[in-house]
Amino acid sequence: MSEAVFQTSKKLIVYWVPVFLWMALIFYLSSFHKLQASEVGWQDFIFRKTAHFTEYFILFVLFFRANSTTFKIKPKSIILWSLALTILYALSDEYHQTFVSGRTGKIFDISIDAIGAAAGAVSIKILPERISKIIL
Repeated sequence: MSEAVFQTSKKLIVYWVPVFLWMALIFYLSSFHKLQASEVGWQDFIFRKTAHFTEYFILFVLFFRANSTTFKIKPKSIILWSLALTILYALSDEYHQTFVSGRTGKIFDISIDAIGAAAGAVSIKILPERISKIIL
């Protein structure tokens, strides 16, 4: 195997496997009948929506990281592409939940997911370069 092929394979594993593992975790968690964090309704609501936001914030960062190292396109395009992929996955996840007993797909949850992804995009844009290098 040539060095270039080895480096490309290594990049794909290091940068894309975490994306797919995170997506698999989201899919797995969406497969549960009901995840409840608290018996108190408003606390459970806040926890679940915060989880949505955080899951998709992280997914955006992982997509951005993978896209940045894989494709040679403008940073703005990488952000938009990563945002689009993250929101598409949110849509597919909510659709998946319509097949899980006791779950429904909700536009509101897609909105929270999209806000989490957008917050990831803003964070990438405003992070100091030193921190960005750690992520990438």
